[in-house]
Amino acid sequence: MKELEPRITENGIDYVLIGYYYYPDLELPKDEEPHYGKFGSMRSDYIKEY
Repeated sequence: MKELEPRITENGIDYVLIGYYYYPDLELPKDEEPHYGKFGSMRSDYIKEY
């Protein structure tokens, strides 16, 4: 059986081998504040209150 490479690049996207599957190696920008939307904000407020 052919040995799989730990990292590959296709179409400008880096992929990492985890198990038998390749997953995209993506990172979120660190300088942006996350936006959760209306229901995410309501859930956060609920958790803080109770």
